[in-house]
Amino acid sequence: MLLKDESGYTKVKLRPGFHLGGTADLVLADKFSLQPALLFTSKGYTIDKDGGAQYLLGVDKIKFTSYYIELPVNFIFKPQVGNGRMLLGAGPYIAYGLSGRWKAEANGMSVKGKLKFLNDFSSADSSWSENSRTIPYTKPFDFGANILIGYEFSKNLYIHLNGQLGLLDVDMSYNGVSDERSFMKTVQGGLSIGYRF
Repeated sequence: MLLKDESGYTKVKLRPGFHLGGTADLVLADKFSLQPALLFTSKGYTIDKDGGAQYLLGVDKIKFTSYYIELPVNFIFKPQVGNGRMLLGAGPYIAYGLSGRWKAEANGMSVKGKLKFLNDFSSADSSWSENSRTIPYTKPFDFGANILIGYEFSKNLYIHLNGQLGLLDVDMSYNGVSDERSFMKTVQGGLSIGYRF
């Protein structure tokens, strides 16, 4: 996650996640294919007290883990290399946030709770309070771009490194007003191993 608040860029540490799902390989030409996928994905990050976020005063560390349904569609170039094929790809993705969890640590103690995706946070909503373990998170809908590089060992087994950059500001508005001094965008990298049936 790439964050910016009123004080400037917030330092975040990406946390390991996972994705599970299926991918189709639609051949367009000899070395080109289209690969849509449907994935259940977890994404996470940590901000500590040195991260620069103003709202973390009094908190040593806070961890966020969120879960999405994601639909990437990559255009793949697959030249022959050795006994297999190199994979070079790029394309868009859309994602929708389902749920999440958080854990805050301070003075040797920890508190856990849930995340709720919202387009707008209303101060008039009585369901949010200092004692609530469910906190508002980000807008649920995300859109961005993927890139990948990898290798297909056979017609079935493949491995690739991938990167993802969100193009939308998913920072929710407050009482219907967006803060132009802050934004949140998705940034993610990963390693995928797959088998095609």
